[in-house]
Amino acid sequence: MKKIFTLLFAVLSAQVFAQFGSQDSGGKLSPFQVCYDVKFYDLNLTIDLNEKALAGTVIMRAQALSDFKKILINLDGRYTIDEVQSVLNNKQEIDLKFTHDSNKVWIEFPTTIKKGETFSTKITYAGLPRIAKRPPWDDGLVFAKTKDGKDWVTLTCQGGGADTWWPCKDHPSDEPDSVSLHFTAPSDLILVSNGRFISSTENNNGTKTWNWFVSTPINNYGVIFYLGPYKRIDYDYTSVTGEKFPFTVWVLPESYEKAKEHAPQFLIHMKVMEELIGPYPFRGDKYAVVEAPHLGMEQQTAIAYGYGWKNHPQFAFDWLHHHEFSHEWWGNLVTCRDWSDFWIHEGIGTYMQPLYLEKVFGKDEYFRYMKSIKHFSNKNPVAQRGEKTSSESYNNDIYYKGGWIVHTLRYYLGDETFFKVLRRWAYPTEEMEKIKDGRQCRITTTDELMEMAEKISDKKLDWFFEVYLRHAPLPILNVKNLNNKIELSWETENNLPFPMPVDVSIAGKTVRMEMKNGISVIDLPQGSDFTVDPMDWLLKAVKQ
Repeated sequence: MKKIFTLLFAVLSAQVFAQFGSQDSGGKLSPFQVCYDVKFYDLNLTIDLNEKALAGTVIMRAQALSDFKKILINLDGRYTIDEVQSVLNNKQEIDLKFTHDSNKVWIEFPTTIKKGETFSTKITYAGLPRIAKRPPWDDGLVFAKTKDGKDWVTLTCQGGGADTWWPCKDHPSDEPDSVSLHFTAPSDLILVSNGRFISSTENNNGTKTWNWFVSTPINNYGVIFYLGPYKRIDYDYTSVTGEKFPFTVWVLPESYEKAKEHAPQFLIHMKVMEELIGPYPFRGDKYAVVEAPHLGMEQQTAIAYGYGWKNHPQFAFDWLHHHEFSHEWWGNLVTCRDWSDFWIHEGIGTYMQPLYLEKVFGKDEYFRYMKSIKHFSNKNPVAQRGEKTSSESYNNDIYYKGGWIVHTLRYYLGDETFFKVLRRWAYPTEEMEKIKDGRQCRITTTDELMEMAEKISDKKLDWFFEVYLRHAPLPILNVKNLNNKIELSWETENNLPFPMPVDVSIAGKTVRMEMKNGISVIDLPQGSDFTVDPMDWLLKAVKQ
């Protein structure tokens, strides 16, 4: 540890105000990243609150997917790397050659690592991390104070990637199978992290080391720590599987009474979600909500919560908790292979809020919520094709428009089929619902979800996914009333086929008009009123 802090203070004087530009995650993988598959990370970090600095080591264990002598790992250029080591052929640690350019760490091995072999790297580093100015939309550490002046620290890194604070392969397609976490911090504070609590050790210098272990795959940006004077609220919860698992809310002392009154609804959130799409995925570790000095984020098994222990201003539930909690399925259980499919996390996650309202409060609240989120820009496709970075993929439409796309898919498939599809999107088989050892987690794509929905529904859905997800403009429904007839026709970008049926209410009776060729005509009794799409199921623009 002495060596680490000697390095740390050299960094403080040499590059305390260094700027390396904005971070970004994902994008096209380098051949030097494609060649290996990460299996395990071991983080052992010290948090220096006085200097707002990090120092420590990170071990990565991986398997070679092809022969190589050189690999690429990501780490923000703000940090200085002291050394990179490896253990080869079960022998003693050896030093590896490396270069650190911006956020890229190029590591060379003395001999060729053969396909199928396992290897490790151990990076010792230190530095001043980015400070998030607008968390969670900005990346970096968040240093705050509680009302009584205690330190309160966490971080956000969804957009910029975990390499903003630890060396890793920064791409959503490669999750470690497990992670071991060790954080040393002032002993008067509590440190909460992902996975299971293993132990804590009092050191002889006023610090304490906290040890946690994540037993399942986890996306890099989901790795987290929270440091503060936390108090815990524990709940007794039994899963739909019949299993009990730890369910804890960690709060600041000033929030304790308010949280104790508010948080029991989180148990209902869990119960309804399990009923809708299958059991909580991480029963082998825990579920925790941790009060954070920013709005919220979906850190696996320890979500960040900063909404103030209150409900939505228009609906009788805590939408912020429910949204971040929904990511335990959409984002953490099911993870997009590339950021271009980011809507899988955010769009399906958003749709779980109206489903919760429907289940608990009725269908009227479902439709009222859908109406409240009917705000789209339609400037970029919700799911762009190709390999994209997080910033290239991120836009507001992946939330609300993504949710509305799922809403319209429900209309087209019908409830019985749709809810089968939704559950199998989460857990492709009933057997996977019973598993909690990590094999239940998977990485997926938009095309794979489409294929699963087609198989379950026995309907072709390529036209649906193409218009709604791969193109930005909304389909336009042309409505004409001509000579006591209603003529409907769809208009799409590039004249794409779009045989979406349309409900029409005539004199109080609803008729579904089939639109096999994108057009349909129905008689309108003289003097009758009509309403197109009376329940507002269809994501569309209307031209009359």
